[in-house]
Amino acid sequence: MTRGEFDLISDCFAGKGGARHPFTRLGIGDDASVHRLAAGMELVVSTDSSLAGIHWPDDLPLSIAADRAVCSALSDLAAMGAEPVSCWLNVMATDAESVAQMGEGATAALARYGVELTGGDTTRSRSNALAVTVAGALPEGTAMRRDMANSGDLVWLCGRAGFHASGLHQWLTGEKDGCFVDDFKNITPLLADGIRLRQAGVRCCMDISDGLLQDASHIARASSLAMEIEMASLPGWTQLVDTLGEHVALQRVAYGGEDYALLCTAPEGVNLPFAVKIGRCFAGAGVTIRLNGQAVSVGKRGYDHFG
Repeated sequence: MTRGEFDLISDCFAGKGGARHPFTRLGIGDDASVHRLAAGMELVVSTDSSLAGIHWPDDLPLSIAADRAVCSALSDLAAMGAEPVSCWLNVMATDAESVAQMGEGATAALARYGVELTGGDTTRSRSNALAVTVAGALPEGTAMRRDMANSGDLVWLCGRAGFHASGLHQWLTGEKDGCFVDDFKNITPLLADGIRLRQAGVRCCMDISDGLLQDASHIARASSLAMEIEMASLPGWTQLVDTLGEHVALQRVAYGGEDYALLCTAPEGVNLPFAVKIGRCFAGAGVTIRLNGQAVSVGKRGYDHFG
């Protein structure tokens, strides 16, 4: 590694992000970071990749793309109910300016959510990309999992679905100041809500990254049950229909993806005043989408990198 690379890493990443978590003993600047959990705590780890032209449009500013990449990774911790501890960031960039721009966006996101950058790597690449690894902590045995839904559970949602896809469509069609564009540019990991769900006793949850219908199907399949969801109960549904029309709104919610709302199930009697009840679980298989009580078909499936 040349001195220029050391300077670039120092300028872009050293001392950036959130404050050190008590579980971190050694952070950025050595061959590896060192962490020690408190007794009775478990480590939750997730990793994700974001590539120009795949996960973000080529004309999106790199600082925004990197901010989104970090926030989408943190959303996985929210879905498990974990408190963030640290982040490792690998930046693959076409030039030094791209490193700086992605570093600016990534560290801004980490600072906003109080997460320390404890390591990573930078390398030159033919295209711009980031790989983000995040770690969190939670009490042993309390992680919210996709395979923990039960027949009779109610289905709940924290956040909104369909807004990100609508903003992406506006961006791609040249409406850079469209009414949904901010929902596309700004990902909000619902970290506090995830912890509140876990503390309320929820044991089944996931974040919506590939569309409400596809992600609900992951829970139904993992938990070996059926689920039905009432679209008219969704937060923001009326706004989507008024702006896009019913057919397009159905498509955007069911398959749009990257909303990073939290979809969870809980037995009747669990109090979730900060979430919205949108459906129920029962014996069977698959997911049924309803609109004002009537089953509807929405056609295609959600995003699949190799589908």
